[in-house]
Amino acid sequence: MGKDADISELDPYAEALFRAIMSALPQWLSQRLAQIAGEQELPIDDVIRQTSELVSQQLSALLGTDVDEQRENPLHVLRSCMSVATHALATAGVPQAQRDEFEQRAMPNDLFAIGPLTWRDLSEDVHEAGITWGAWKAATVLTRRRAEGKVM
Repeated sequence: MGKDADISELDPYAEALFRAIMSALPQWLSQRLAQIAGEQELPIDDVIRQTSELVSQQLSALLGTDVDEQRENPLHVLRSCMSVATHALATAGVPQAQRDEFEQRAMPNDLFAIGPLTWRDLSEDVHEAGITWGAWKAATVLTRRRAEGKVM
């Protein structure tokens, strides 16, 4: 799946999450890059465009996967898609962030602490869609396990 035309095949909760993320991503990423880069010049428009394409591809692929087959969550996908921004920051000579041991283990490739750490980092709309999607996913898995006689 790629652009919005393809996401109509997603479950409604997954589609709502996808749309909320893709809507919030450009502004959030622009603000994060400005915060991190300070006075350094970055090709922000290019970074946003490339990152948005990468997020769209990877996020729609994850959300289009059956919930029992998903091995990561949408926040992990978002974090892994910050490679374009990381490269731009490194190329511009921006110093890497000081990260604690937990952050280094949890997000080893997030050298500039770009994030996002939570849904709310992106926006309230993403937070709401993320919570709703997570509840739907949990209910779907629980319903299936009950049907299989694995949960009482």
